[in-house]
Amino acid sequence: MTDVVGAMCARVKLQSPTRVADEIGGAAIAWSDQGDVWAEIEAGGAGEAPAFDTSPSIASYRVTINSRDDVRAGWRIAWGARRLRIVGVADDGAPRITLTCQEEAL
Repeated sequence: MTDVVGAMCARVKLQSPTRVADEIGGAAIAWSDQGDVWAEIEAGGAGEAPAFDTSPSIASYRVTINSRDDVRAGWRIAWGARRLRIVGVADDGAPRITLTCQEEAL
């Protein structure tokens, strides 16, 4: 993480999951917008995950935003056409928090 003001130059949208009832008595997940924030996004690497008889690539990212006390693992970040699933939140009381994310395969 850098302290340069220009490092946080990506405008992203934070989204939280919400369970909604469907027409047949079940539930589905809808995404609710929780606000737009400035972020610094760094590629963390890529790997593979076995899925059926293929091995899709999984890209990981480290996203730094100004501190918020409501961000949780399980939320996601909408970054242009990409959706980054938040898998970890590092908050040590500093003015910024670091989110460990993985890109969702659509």
